[in-house]
Amino acid sequence: MEIKTILPWQQGVWDSLLERKQQERLPHAWLFLGADGLGKKQFAETLAFSLLCHSPLPEGFACGQCRGCRLLQAGSHPDIKLIEPEETGQMIKIDQVREIVGFVNETALMSGYRIIMIDPASAMNINAANALLKTLEEPTPKTLIILICNQSMRLPATIISRCQRIIFPKPSQTVALKWLETSCKEISVKPAELTLLLSMAEGAPLRAKDFLSNGMLSVRQELYQGLLQLSQQQSDPLQFAVRWQEQELQIIFMLLLSWLRDALCAKVTANSANLTNSDYQAAMEKLIQLFSAEKLLEYIDTVQQTYARFLNSLNVNKQLLLEEIFIRWIKLCS
Repeated sequence: MEIKTILPWQQGVWDSLLERKQQERLPHAWLFLGADGLGKKQFAETLAFSLLCHSPLPEGFACGQCRGCRLLQAGSHPDIKLIEPEETGQMIKIDQVREIVGFVNETALMSGYRIIMIDPASAMNINAANALLKTLEEPTPKTLIILICNQSMRLPATIISRCQRIIFPKPSQTVALKWLETSCKEISVKPAELTLLLSMAEGAPLRAKDFLSNGMLSVRQELYQGLLQLSQQQSDPLQFAVRWQEQELQIIFMLLLSWLRDALCAKVTANSANLTNSDYQAAMEKLIQLFSAEKLLEYIDTVQQTYARFLNSLNVNKQLLLEEIFIRWIKLCS
């Protein structure tokens, strides 16, 4: 069985937790915090495997050979439980968290830790979070709860205060690009494109790799070319909205806000040399002549409010939402 390990930029965090494990000073609950795409879940799984392994390696990783490791690899280890939304985008329900209560009160079947991972913890609704609170307040021995979260602001303060926080920092660009070059070597991609993807992913390597696998570069190019055509009134915003209504709105807003941040930076600083989307530098220099910084800020605020409305609503008409965004873009550039 392949040994489960950590990512290169996680070594400092791993060494710290390994030392605490060796000193038997592990807490009953951890909150793993950091941006999306830093490998927090992979790290949590590596830690869980290590704690449930019967013969860990000197580096602290699970041996991959013992009975515990074989059960983990098969997904049938009785002393670990993963709680996550039943469907993508849904909340974690109270009934899912109630399962934890019974789980932690049972004796570990293999005489070790009982481990619960909740990913993402921010997906718990208020009732689910309250149900978890009692377990956090009255932990049972040899129980470890790992909450994985990108946005701690979406967790109740009562939950946060009962966990020890571990912050996962972003790697340096050098470390991130070296990892991307190695892990993406079977995909035809230029070094400059990897740098661009990493910038789009705000320095998170796993997110950049996902972008590459999902064809984000071509999606980005098509969206930005469309925005330029709209700015010159060479395209119809309603038809453009129809083209994009099948795409995930999170991706559209991510790319749009990246584009707008570049426009604001170029407009306010009169410097377009350090744009995220540096390959559009010449187009951006012409584009920012069409509007004032004040009008651009108003549009950015509108986009952000529209995105928040989308995130907080279950029934959004995507086409109408996109039509609104693109029509306002044309007005901004008029």
